[in-house]
Amino acid sequence: MVPTVAEPVGRCPPWRPGEELSISLLLRQSTRLDLRQIRQVHGQLFRRHLHHDAVLITQLVSSCSAAGTMDYAARLFHSVPTPDLVLCNAMLKGYTLNSYPAAAALFFAGEVLRRGLPPDHYTFPYVLKACAAMADPKLGAQVHGSLVKTPGAGADIFVLNSLLDMYWKCGLSELARLVFRRIPQPNTTTSNIMISGFLGMDELDSARELFDGMPLRDVVSWNTLMSAYARAGEMELARKLFDEMPKRNIVSWNALISGYSQNGQVEEATSVFSQMLHSGVDPDSATMLNVLSALSGAEDDLEDELVDRVVALARSMNSVSVSTALLNLYAKMGRMEEARKVFEGIPEKDLVTWNAMIGGYSHNQRPAEAIELFRLMTQKGHPKPDGITMVSLIDACSQMGALDLGEWIHTFIRKNKIHLDVFLYTALVDMYAKCGDLVRARHLFDEMPRKDLPSWNAMINGMAAHGHAREALRAFQQMGSDGVAPNEITFIGLLSACAHGGLVGEGLELFHRMHRQYGVEPRIEHYGCVVDLLGRAGRLADARELVRSMPLQPDPALWGALLAASTFHRAVGVAEEAARELAALDPRHDGNYVLLSNAYASAGLWGDVEKVRAQMRANRVQKTPGWSSVEVAGAVHCFRSGDRTHSRTAEIYSAWDELVKEIRPMGYEPDTGALLRKLDAEEEKEEALYRHSEKLALCFALISSAGESSPIRIVKNLRICGDCHRAMELVSEVTGREIIVRDRRRFHHFRGGSCSCGGYW
Repeated sequence: MVPTVAEPVGRCPPWRPGEELSISLLLRQSTRLDLRQIRQVHGQLFRRHLHHDAVLITQLVSSCSAAGTMDYAARLFHSVPTPDLVLCNAMLKGYTLNSYPAAAALFFAGEVLRRGLPPDHYTFPYVLKACAAMADPKLGAQVHGSLVKTPGAGADIFVLNSLLDMYWKCGLSELARLVFRRIPQPNTTTSNIMISGFLGMDELDSARELFDGMPLRDVVSWNTLMSAYARAGEMELARKLFDEMPKRNIVSWNALISGYSQNGQVEEATSVFSQMLHSGVDPDSATMLNVLSALSGAEDDLEDELVDRVVALARSMNSVSVSTALLNLYAKMGRMEEARKVFEGIPEKDLVTWNAMIGGYSHNQRPAEAIELFRLMTQKGHPKPDGITMVSLIDACSQMGALDLGEWIHTFIRKNKIHLDVFLYTALVDMYAKCGDLVRARHLFDEMPRKDLPSWNAMINGMAAHGHAREALRAFQQMGSDGVAPNEITFIGLLSACAHGGLVGEGLELFHRMHRQYGVEPRIEHYGCVVDLLGRAGRLADARELVRSMPLQPDPALWGALLAASTFHRAVGVAEEAARELAALDPRHDGNYVLLSNAYASAGLWGDVEKVRAQMRANRVQKTPGWSSVEVAGAVHCFRSGDRTHSRTAEIYSAWDELVKEIRPMGYEPDTGALLRKLDAEEEKEEALYRHSEKLALCFALISSAGESSPIRIVKNLRICGDCHRAMELVSEVTGREIIVRDRRRFHHFRGGSCSCGGYW
C-alpha cells in the first residue's frame, strides 16, 4: 500500500490584508468546489488583479485536483509567469490522484526539471507513484537516481516508502528487497508495503514472517494478511487473525465475509455479517456486494428472514452495483418479477445491470423475455452490448430452438465488431447445434482459433443429440490428439452419443476407460447413460443388474432411464419395479406416472392405467402439458396439445386432415395404443392423437411457408410419441420438406420418409 503523503508545507503564505485573505480562506474552507465554482473564483482573481498570485493559484489548482478537472488546473498553472516548486507539486499531486500517471511524468520532466526547480521530498512520492502506476521501471530508476542526488530526499521515509512501492509494482522484487534492507528505521507503512509486495509474488510465508516480526502493526497490516489467507482459501487462518485483531474496521469485516463468500461458505459468511450488525458496524456497499454474492452462490434454499433482512439493507443503499447484485440474487432464486422491479428501479442502468437482467431471464428458462429486453436495450441505443450480453441471448435462442433469431444475433455480433472469444464461439456452436443446424455448428467449431474443453464438449454433445455417434467418437479422438483432457461432461456426451447411436460395445468400453485411463470418476449421470444405453438396446436384464450393483445410490434420473427403456420395450415387470423406486424417491414427478401408464396402455392393461391415474390424483400430480414451438418469419409460435387458440386454427386442423388423406395410403395408421387414458371409440383415440402439439406446429409451418423448400424446425418439451414420429416420416416424403424435431431427448431429422434416428430412439 502506498503511504499517504502529507500536503505540501514547503511555504507558508504571508498574511494578506483584505481581499487576498478572504479568497485564500474561502479556498481553504471550501474542500469541494465544482468546475463552475472554480471558474467563478478564478474570475474574481482576475477582477482583483490577483490572477498571477502563486499562492492563490496553488490553492485553486488543489481545488481542481479534488474536482477531477486537471485540464483547467493546467490552464491555471500556465497563467503564472514563474511557477514555484509548491505549485508544481500541487500539479503533480493532481495528476497522480486523478490517475494521469503519464501526464505526471511528462510534467515532472517538462516543467520541474526543465525549469531547473530542485525536487524535494514532496515531489518524489508523486512521481514515483506515477512510475508505479505505469509499471515503468526504467523511468523509476531514473527518478531513483535523481532523488539520490537530492540532499535529504534519500533519507526521507515517505520518499523511501514510495520508492519501495514503485519497485514492487514494477515487478523488480530484488531491488525492492535491497531498498528495504537499506532503510535505517522502517515504519509500519514500510512493512505493509513489503507484505503487499510479498503477497503479489505469492510469497505468503515471507509475508507472514515479516508480519510476525513487526514491532507495531496497524489495521492495514492485519487486513492485508487476513485477505491473503482468505484468497488462498485458508479460512481457518483468516478467521484466527480476525479474532486476534486488537482493532477492526469495515475493511476487516468485509475481507472476512468476502473470503467466506469466495470459498463457497455461505453459512459462515452470513454468520459473520450478522455478528457485524450486532457489533454496531454499519455495512457499506462492499459489504452488501459480498453478502449478496454469498447468497447468490448458495446451493440450498435460503431462509426467508435472512433474505428479507439483506434485501432491506441493499434497497437502502443508493448504489447501482448493489442493486445489480440484488437483481442477481432474485434471478438465482427464480423470483424474476421481483428482479424486474429492482431493474426498473435503477435510474441509470449500466451494461452490467442489463446483462444481469437478460442473463436472469435466460437462466430461468424465459428466453422470450430475454430477447424482448435486449430489443429494448438496442432501441435505447445504450449501453453497447458486449460478449456477455451475446452469450445470454445465444442461450435464449438455444432454449427456443429459434435458428433465424440466432442467425440474426450472430450477424449482430459481426456487424458490431464484438470480439469473438472462445466463450462466445462456444456459445454459438452450442446454439447452432441445439437449433438443428449441426453443419453450421461444425463449421464454426472448425474455424475457432483456439478450442478449450467446453468447446469440445459443446461439439461432442451436439453430435450426440443429433445421433451422430461415430462423429462424436472421432471428435473425442481429435480432442485427445490436441492435448485436451476430457472431464465428466465429455463422457456424458460420449455415452449419450453411443446410446442414441446403438453403439453398445463402444459405450461400455468408454465407461470402463473413463476412470482407468482418464482418471474421471463415474458419477450418477454416467451410470444413468449406461442404463439408457443398455435399455435402448433391449438389454434390460443387464441394465437392472448395473442398477443393483453400482456403488452409488440410484437417483430418480437413473430409475427414470430404466422405466423409459422398459416402457419402450413393453417390459411391464421392469417398468413396475422402476416406478416403485421412483414413487419413493420423487412421488410428485408427472413423467414417471405417464411412462408407467404408457407401459400398461401398450399392453392393454387399462385397469392398471386407471390405477396410475388414481395415484396421480391422490398425490395431486398434474401431467405436464405437451407443447411444441416453431419459428416462422423470425417469430416463435407455440402450440399445446389440442390447442385452438391460434388465429389460424381452422386452417391448421384442415391442413392436418388433408395430410392424413395423403399418408394413410402410404401405410399410416394412428398408433392408439399408448394413450394416458382409455377412450371408448377408436375415432376418439385418433382425434386425440391428431391434436398433438408437434402436428399442429408442423401444419402451421407448412401453411405459412407454402412453396418453400427450407427445413421446418420444431421444438417439443416432451419426448415425441411413436405416432407423431411415424407421421413426420411420411409427411417429409409427401411434402419434400426436411422436418427437424428437437424433443426432450434428441434431434430427429426427417427426410424423404425416414428419420436420422433409424428408429433407435
